[in-house]
Formats: sequence, structure tokens, C-alpha cells
Amino acid sequence: MRRSFLRISSAGLLGLVLGTHALKGEASTYKEIEWDDLMPEGWRKKMILEVTRMRRYGSLMDGDPKADEAYARLKKAWDTAPPSKVYIGKAIRIPGYVVPLDAERMQSSEFLLVPYFGACIHSPPPPANQIILVKPPKGSKVRTMDAIWVEGVLSEGRSYSEIGSSAYVLNADKITPYR
Repeated sequence: MRRSFLRISSAGLLGLVLGTHALKGEASTYKEIEWDDLMPEGWRKKMILEVTRMRRYGSLMDGDPKADEAYARLKKAWDTAPPSKVYIGKAIRIPGYVVPLDAERMQSSEFLLVPYFGACIHSPPPPANQIILVKPPKGSKVRTMDAIWVEGVLSEGRSYSEIGSSAYVLNADKITPYR
């Protein structure tokens, strides 16, 4: 399991590092941002070095103390990934995929927004600075892994769950399907 995590997390982080850019959508009064904008300057380079170091553990078997140590180090780095301060307190618009926090998996009161399909569900979660806890407006209906646009004010705030850790909270004013 941990060896798989190391392989998948290396591939996932490299995808984030090499660029996950939002497709451009319609204009609005909110500043449209990309997921890369949520990574602070220099953090990406630090993670590239960390993932490069982790590759040497790829051939270790589950339960090997060296693999366990590498897994714990990478998980800690991702769970504590620092937020960028650039958009804190600002009205933003960002696309992403819904990951519910409750067992209902529909019409969640809160959910995680992630940059790519399957994040947190079928693979290790992205770093905390690539996960947003969304507090939707009343009456919003979203489903698991819906692709959506979210508009609202971004704030810094840590949340931890079995699904993933987030470094941001977005009080959503509007949620619309991604088109």
C-alpha cells in the first residue's frame, strides 16, 4: 500500500508540479485562478526534490521500515503543505471536482474541491494546498466528482479528514456546472 502511495504520489505531484491549469471559462466579477496559483513560491521546487529523493524507495516492499519512513515523511509534507497568501480574503473563481465529506455523497453541506478527477478517492490525496474545503450556499446540490466552478471568498484554514487535508476554506457564493 505504501509503496503504491509513493509511486502514485510521485506521479500525482509531478503532474501538479509540471502544471495543472484550469481551462478558461466565462468572465465574471471573481478573479479566475488556476490551481497552480494556490502553491506558494518555492514550494514546488522543494517538493520536486522530495519526490526525487523518494524514488529510491520505489523498489522496497510494504512494511519495510525505510518505506514506512519515506511514506510518513511525504504524507507529513503534503498534509502540512503551506497555502499561498496571494488570494486570501479575495473573491475567486476556480474549477474543480467535488469530493464529499459525508456518507450521503450527495447534497453535502461541505465538500472538498480538488484539481483532478479521482483525487482523494482512487489515489492518495493531493497536497493540502491543492485541496479546498468548500462551504456551499444553502440549497446547493453537488454530486461526487461533479466538475464545477466555485465562486466565493478564499480564506486560509486547515481541515483534516480521512479523505484529505486542506489548507483553504472557500465560502461559496455560487456553484455552477463546469462547461
